[in-house]
Amino acid sequence: MNSKDYRSTLGGVTPSPAWRERTLAAMEQAQGQKRPSRKPLAIAATAAVLAVAVTGGVWLSGRTEVDPDGPGTARTPEPVVTPTPTIDPEWIYFETFSIVTDPSQLMGNNPTAGRLEELTELPVYENPIPTEDQQRVLLNHLAEELGCTIAETDWSPGTGEETMGREPILEAECTDGTQLRLRGVYSLQIYDSPDLAAVTETVRSYLIYNDMTPEEMLSSSNIPPQTSQETLEDYAYTGESMPTQATFLLDPDATLEEQIYSYSFQRMEVRNNSLTLYLQPGASVGTYPLRSPDDALDSFRSWDYWGSSFTYHPEDAQIIFVSLEYDISMGQPYFQPVYRILFTQDYWDMADRMFDGVDPSPFMGVGVAYVPAIDPKYQDEVPYRRYFNDGLAHHIPEELA
Repeated sequence: MNSKDYRSTLGGVTPSPAWRERTLAAMEQAQGQKRPSRKPLAIAATAAVLAVAVTGGVWLSGRTEVDPDGPGTARTPEPVVTPTPTIDPEWIYFETFSIVTDPSQLMGNNPTAGRLEELTELPVYENPIPTEDQQRVLLNHLAEELGCTIAETDWSPGTGEETMGREPILEAECTDGTQLRLRGVYSLQIYDSPDLAAVTETVRSYLIYNDMTPEEMLSSSNIPPQTSQETLEDYAYTGESMPTQATFLLDPDATLEEQIYSYSFQRMEVRNNSLTLYLQPGASVGTYPLRSPDDALDSFRSWDYWGSSFTYHPEDAQIIFVSLEYDISMGQPYFQPVYRILFTQDYWDMADRMFDGVDPSPFMGVGVAYVPAIDPKYQDEVPYRRYFNDGLAHHIPEELA
């Protein structure tokens, strides 16, 4: 990552000095204060857009409604998590969320849109812990596919809390300056390439043809897999747009189970000056029944959810959209499906978030909560984890902690 990208990234996760000063001053007076009065949610102009853009994904207001033609959602760049203050839990300054101008910017094209009720069970996959030699073999193969010549490498064992040690990192610098970072055996990050557009096209071809033999590639009767795209977009505190463009395999004739597999594991994402290629997981450890979307929403509203987005009042959150995907964030002992819940709160005030000099009126906050989709009775068999800032990002009632 070059210095410009680094500063840009920091701008998206660092509150403004004025925000910090206002927050610290307010905290001194926060004890005993009641929750501020509700303000009307400023998305009236958005609603008309979403009536078209969300033509029935799963637009929720307390219950699940299904319309088969709407877009789905995808993984979201994680916002910064500020430590929870030791003050009255009614105080809401430290709630965390992504910044957008329209909720549809974080919806994407998930194939489960409007089809959640079709899925009653899904496989769970291993996240194997590779040896250094296994990573080197894989990275050498991927570098060859990319046309990169590795000049030097650096290997780091996995570290961190509990299962975070599952992802040792093997980094490589190529002779043309391209940097490669292999995390475990399921993702490869490519950055500082002198020609990112060419690398992107090469990786796209790799996605399409990776599972095909040379004979299949040359066969005139063989039709290469199709790809689909989605763009997710959030904003820094400076108001700067930070889009993520993703490409994934899509076979419209495949089963929904096969489509969600490709959406999660056979994809690449481009953000800033880097590209991430997601690789296929280990073997399936079994197929497990799913909890219902309504049950997942009940879990979120009762303070049992995961992710870097945080709200003190999930019971009052306005649910925007729900989809299903495999969680492939770092530290997963198993790759398993999760419900991804897009939500907002009507009291989130962007004036307290944006840098001084940035007009807050175009922006709004949208949170993303994750709830494991596997029936909770199998939690001990296939435990779920989600980490952020080297700690578990699990939000549960204090009495259950």
